[in-house]
Amino acid sequence: MNLRACLVLALLPVLLVLAGKAHGQAPFPNRPVRMIVPFPPGGGAEATARIVAQRMSEGLGQPVIIETRPGAGGNIGTEHVFRTEPDGYTMLFTTNGHLVQPHLKALPWDPLKDFSAVSLLCTYPLVIAVHTGVKASTLRELVELARATPGRLNYGSSGSGGPLHLAAEMFKRQVGIDLTHIPYKGNAPMTLAVLSGEVNLVFDSMTGPLPNIRAGKLRALAVTGRTRAPVLPDVPTVNETGVAQFEYEAWNGVLVHAKTPSDIVQRLNAEIRRVIAMPEVRERLSALGYVPASNTTTEFAAMLADDLARFGQVIREAGIKAD
Repeated sequence: MNLRACLVLALLPVLLVLAGKAHGQAPFPNRPVRMIVPFPPGGGAEATARIVAQRMSEGLGQPVIIETRPGAGGNIGTEHVFRTEPDGYTMLFTTNGHLVQPHLKALPWDPLKDFSAVSLLCTYPLVIAVHTGVKASTLRELVELARATPGRLNYGSSGSGGPLHLAAEMFKRQVGIDLTHIPYKGNAPMTLAVLSGEVNLVFDSMTGPLPNIRAGKLRALAVTGRTRAPVLPDVPTVNETGVAQFEYEAWNGVLVHAKTPSDIVQRLNAEIRRVIAMPEVRERLSALGYVPASNTTTEFAAMLADDLARFGQVIREAGIKAD
């Protein structure tokens, strides 16, 4: 065997590997994709993720598996995604409030530097709901009661620094009242607390309190959006009550690791936007009290940056600390 033949045989494995990389890689995705929900199961976050994941699975041709990894205000699930391979096979379900955690404590990840925005899924106002034992039938009466008894009324949240806590703090500062904050580990225990009267009121997404409001177990005083919520058409907006000019809308969205290839990020974005445009998906999200919405990666990144700056200011001014 001559020298040229020996060299070819020696290099053959390397050439085959390179050829496979250049031509043989299966297009994304070629295996199941995970969507990590960093919140406890059974809440609106998991419900939203499952609605979207079901239809994404059909479009991607691979299962999109929902995996809840709750704990530490959403940080356990978020850090898990941060430490996974940046290949698009692990997505992070997120909210605008949850990503402010680095304003509260030292964390290994930064929401703007370490994650790439994929798309918005929905926006939603919060409902201000009170236990039926609270002597307030309107938002104005609640505010007057709070002013008459500073610090006596308390409110529950799903965790310090979360979207529900931040909304309540923004409202308190806007109208000049003092409410005592009691954080819980997720929406489910917070809902049980207000139903039992352990806390007087909550600022919450529609999903948890809606059945209890309809059953007369909680009293809805106002919603925080600029327009009334279709699922609670008889409940006024905060602005309509005349108490204050106040609007607050939360959102749910999807991120991936910042080093994920841009073509994969755009593929996921296109798939989510296709799913959110589906009438059946929009109907199911609307029934939960959400407003279905999607956007480009650039638009979503801008939303994220704006909210982080705004909420960071609230956290600093209110002196909010981590649980």
